[in-house]
Amino acid sequence: MSEKDAFNRRARQTAFMAVALVAALIFGIILLIGGDWIPGGIIVAATVIGLAARVPVIWKLCGQASVSSESKPNT
Repeated sequence: MSEKDAFNRRARQTAFMAVALVAALIFGIILLIGGDWIPGGIIVAATVIGLAARVPVIWKLCGQASVSSESKPNT
């Protein structure tokens, strides 16, 4: 697998995970608003922790993308 393919796979996987976690966070907030404190709190806490764990990966991928786009010549 080439470096570009590995980067694309990792970026796609991280994007899907982030979207899923944001959807779960919204669902947890809806549960909290509806009065289901325990399941809503657990879902919100778990998704916040999951998103916090993904932030360094996102920063790393964004840094790699900007470096790789700067090194390409304009043709």
